[in-house]
Amino acid sequence: MVIENKNNILKIDLNSDGMRLDNFLLKSLKGIPKTKIYSIIRKGEVRVNSKRAKPMSRIKTDDLIRIPPNLVLSKKVEKKPKKMDLRWIEEIILHEEKGFLVVNKPSGLAVHGGSGVSFGLIELIRQHRENKYENLELVHRIDKETSGIILIAKKRSYLRRLHQYFREGSVKKHYQALLLGKDHDKSFIIDQPIRIDRNNKHRKSIIDSKGLKAITKFKLVENMNHASLFEISPITGRTHQIRAHSAFIKKPIAGDDKYGIKQDIIQKKYGLKRLFLHASEISFPGFEASQSNYKFKTDLPEELKNIISSMKALSQENSES
Repeated sequence: MVIENKNNILKIDLNSDGMRLDNFLLKSLKGIPKTKIYSIIRKGEVRVNSKRAKPMSRIKTDDLIRIPPNLVLSKKVEKKPKKMDLRWIEEIILHEEKGFLVVNKPSGLAVHGGSGVSFGLIELIRQHRENKYENLELVHRIDKETSGIILIAKKRSYLRRLHQYFREGSVKKHYQALLLGKDHDKSFIIDQPIRIDRNNKHRKSIIDSKGLKAITKFKLVENMNHASLFEISPITGRTHQIRAHSAFIKKPIAGDDKYGIKQDIIQKKYGLKRLFLHASEISFPGFEASQSNYKFKTDLPEELKNIISSMKALSQENSES
């Protein structure tokens, strides 16, 4: 990236080729709040080759990104995590190769800093690794409240290829979630468009005919009292898609205070203290013609397994009494 202060222009180099516009600006404009960056894109104050662009627009080598002059002059400094014991990060790395990491993110940790969060998973991993030869970047995102698998690229070439797989639909992701209610169908598909409601104090995805296409597959794993365990496969990748679609069918995810019921029965009766949504599996093609597909799995975290065990135990007691 080259910054031409006179004209407030960012020129894209090979290392940034293929990045989304919003991700590029979040990385390049250190100290600028995430909400501000999305605001200037939405208002057309950011121009790509003299044209308006959307946050998810892909940028290419030699593109010229014009930004407002006050952003170039900002003297804010990126917040870095305080020095801390980060050895636990090694415990959540499920797999590592020369070009990427597979990480099992805990619930409650954002994938990156911004919007009131000083730092997230990617900043912590960068600090822990401190390898000047690695260019660690998030390949995709999952919610702060969601646990489970996330991919992190170590090289730009791998980031571009993985983004290509996502665009082509070659990446398959599966989640496990506990949906409130029982007597669900064994399998069904929700095909409802989603848009982001920005008028909400906290951004929220809502079902809207003018929104972006969103498709989610639901497969019943086990019916239980009060709730049922599902394997859920998002075909598209919209913000909060699984949570919004579950709420749409009146079967919100247990522990979802934003899209579901505050202090639902699973929280009250079984002590659930987090969103019961876990990214349990991901698969994608190999990087060489001779390679077979990659496939990674991770079990439910112990706190979620304990909820299931408690529900089953109580159900058995009731059936025996």
